[in-house]
Amino acid sequence: LLVNKPAGLLTQGDASGEKSLNDEILAYLKDEVTPVFKPSVCNRLDRNTSGIVLCGKTLAGSQALSRIIKDRSVKKYYQTVCKGKILQESTLEGYLYKDERTNTVQVFPDMAEAPEDASFIKTIYTPSAVAGEYTLLTVELVTGKTHQIRAHLASTGHPLLGDTKYGDNKLNRRMQSEYSLHHQLLHAGRVCFPEEAEGPLAKVSGQTFDAPLPHKFAEILQALNLTPDSAC
Repeated sequence: LLVNKPAGLLTQGDASGEKSLNDEILAYLKDEVTPVFKPSVCNRLDRNTSGIVLCGKTLAGSQALSRIIKDRSVKKYYQTVCKGKILQESTLEGYLYKDERTNTVQVFPDMAEAPEDASFIKTIYTPSAVAGEYTLLTVELVTGKTHQIRAHLASTGHPLLGDTKYGDNKLNRRMQSEYSLHHQLLHAGRVCFPEEAEGPLAKVSGQTFDAPLPHKFAEILQALNLTPDSAC
């Protein structure tokens, strides 16, 4: 099952007891629940990131999804708007360290500067449109670490619009005032499945699935003149 999660909804439940996407999925797939297996999400998105979440309806399906996520054969693409002009495709590599106490991360350009338990990260981005001091990016998340896209782009001087953890506070206040934007503009809009002739993934073998942009995201793109046809 592929679900288009709205921004503001937890992917999985936490100590707060708030309703999560996983709760919604369990209710929707109640007939699939057995004493030995419950359907569940297989990947997570930050609360304020929208887009496609993969869910296993059966044990075999969950195992197959977890495998292609782990071996990175499923390709995940995001759309975001960042501060500054980016005119060329680029591949970013670095090392990400998560502070569990604050639920924030730091990005280091090389391992020599990073803590021992930092994780390697790789992010590929392509500009789709540039207008003024903003860029619409398509981002391929090669490694899927906590806050990776947000922190990686911010570390290069291109924070995401609306990102209160890693972004530009002055810019965020303006976006809140002008567009009522209270979260980062980040949408997991495309998933491309690998070729698999047999097994639980056979029906989606080689297929690509797209989730439409949320209304708020599309509204801001139009206001900033950031359509994909815009000249870079």
